[in-house]
Amino acid sequence: MLILLLTMASSSMSGAGLVQAQGAPFECPDPAAPAASPASAAAESEATPVAAVATFPEDGGELTVFAAASLTDAFTVMKRALETEYPGLTITYNFAGSQALVTQLAEGAAADVFASANNAQMQAASEHGSIAGEPVTFVRNRLAIVTPADNPAGIQSAADLGNPDLRLVLAQTEAPVGRYSREAVCTMGTDTATYGDDFVARVASNVVSEEEDVRDVLAKVQLGEADAGIVYVSDAAIAGAEVQVIAIPADVNIVASYPIAAVVEGDPALAGAFITYVLSDEGQTTLARFGFEPVS
Repeated sequence: MLILLLTMASSSMSGAGLVQAQGAPFECPDPAAPAASPASAAAESEATPVAAVATFPEDGGELTVFAAASLTDAFTVMKRALETEYPGLTITYNFAGSQALVTQLAEGAAADVFASANNAQMQAASEHGSIAGEPVTFVRNRLAIVTPADNPAGIQSAADLGNPDLRLVLAQTEAPVGRYSREAVCTMGTDTATYGDDFVARVASNVVSEEEDVRDVLAKVQLGEADAGIVYVSDAAIAGAEVQVIAIPADVNIVASYPIAAVVEGDPALAGAFITYVLSDEGQTTLARFGFEPVS
């Protein structure tokens, strides 16, 4: 159950509740309801992938993959490797926020594979009939705070996200990373000894922009248009020296599970071969290079 409370800047409130900031509410679990830990919540409905060798049709083919924006770099490396090994194979990607991809699938966009950054969006795609077969979780991710390279706001820890006059950028609530970010802040808000009173309200009041996906959040920070943003660890790694990375403690971090599945009316042979490759040792090694965590 979610409690929905609209507060004004002068109001006093605990870390749990809904905070209205920049027109975008924070939704925190009702303190009266039992809450799962971040790690256990992410592990629901996961299946352990089995490494295997991918076999694509001898004549290749045209494969279309809809994938979460955070997978851009790792999947691009996979594309180069696969198209080199299979000269007749052409892979076309559509990278975007998982929620946007689900909408496109619902509207009839053609694809062979869907790789989501959370189970909720994969479930949504399943419910409107876009998914063929059973999705499998192929990788995990976590959150990190990024600042511009010179860190003008002097952020040293997650607790500083509640500092006054901080310009914070998050992804939209509908985007998996946006939801995860708010969940992490809500969890921080329950620890007043570390994060102080009214932490959720203070963080919410600092949100100056909400972006469509994690790469847009990262770009805002890289350009110096924000003092901080919350992204995936994998995206922070891609940015390199262009940002400073502030770790989010494990006890308040969120473990993001990424499921992958074939799409209805897609090419089942190509889809199956690509998913098998992602689950293979080679695919998993590529994902690890970009900061992702294995499922097992």
